[in-house]
Amino acid sequence: MELGLEGKTVLVTGGSKGIGRATALALVAEGASVFACARGQEDLDALEADAKSAGPGRVATLSADLCDGAGIERVVAAAVEAYGRVDVLINNAGSARPGVFLDLADQDWMDDWQLKFFGYVRMARAVLPQMERQGGGVVVNVIGTGGLRPMAGYMIGGAANAALNHFTKALADEGSTRGVRVVGINPGPILTERLKRFLDTFSPDAGSPEEALRNMTPLGRVGEPEEVASLLLFLASERAAFIHGANITIDGGANPGLMG
Repeated sequence: MELGLEGKTVLVTGGSKGIGRATALALVAEGASVFACARGQEDLDALEADAKSAGPGRVATLSADLCDGAGIERVVAAAVEAYGRVDVLINNAGSARPGVFLDLADQDWMDDWQLKFFGYVRMARAVLPQMERQGGGVVVNVIGTGGLRPMAGYMIGGAANAALNHFTKALADEGSTRGVRVVGINPGPILTERLKRFLDTFSPDAGSPEEALRNMTPLGRVGEPEEVASLLLFLASERAAFIHGANITIDGGANPGLMG
């Protein structure tokens, strides 16, 4: 399927690892111009190197801390300077720590929300005026099924994800008047470094790591970052032009609820 992403400019936050990295490389393969940001410059350098053989598109990067409002403004300004516009924002940076409720201090909540929730809010607020000036754009928020499946060991992240599901729908309502389409996705267990690091939290009763991964979804496996990237590219494209204000789950059937 031709997605029509060739020549589009896409800002990917958290673009150096996991879903963000897979998405950046998939966009390059489609011929898009990608501006990726993350905290670690070494991983961004590796992304730039790999992008050279990934396809006809191109990648520019910038190291930035998206907990900082000034850092967010700097990223958006650099993306516009590099490519002249931002057609698509993929909000993907940040994660929240798991932990026992009584062991988590106020500062833990505040630190993780600063990146995972407020980072998305600030980035969207910084990009929207640029998209409106250029005649439109797309925002895709990468959220997570923690907001759909309350879990004692993942309260900070689950609460932030629930808030981001609401924010996505409200931002779509705002974007409608500005020519900006907004959607969200809720990935479930995806084989990233982070999932491997927190296997004990997300699958505490499993035996081996391999068994834990198999038991996470009815399909008997976890997802790959590239599978999430494929969904993100579709949603960012004109093929998904009538999908607006939706939060779409990609989790191998792990969430059995009617919502999400």
